[in-house]
Amino acid sequence: MSELPIILRADVIAQVEAHLDGRLSQSNLAGWAFARFYAEELGQEAYEQGAEEALADALDVLMFDDDPSFALDEVELRDLIAKLR
Repeated sequence: MSELPIILRADVIAQVEAHLDGRLSQSNLAGWAFARFYAEELGQEAYEQGAEEALADALDVLMFDDDPSFALDEVELRDLIAKLR
């Protein structure tokens, strides 16, 4: 049995930074976060050991980032990055 792909804090940080730099749209960031969150839920991917709660929380927030009522602003996104570091 092969090991599951691991969702790393660095992966989430890189995606958020790509969005902040204008290389990734808000909807693409949300879609990526949604895919990772549910891949973990379905047992297809796993969170980085020791960062499970932080990653689940971050992905939960980011997967709704394309909805204006839930979207994080730049300060909130940078705070999210700081929490993941």
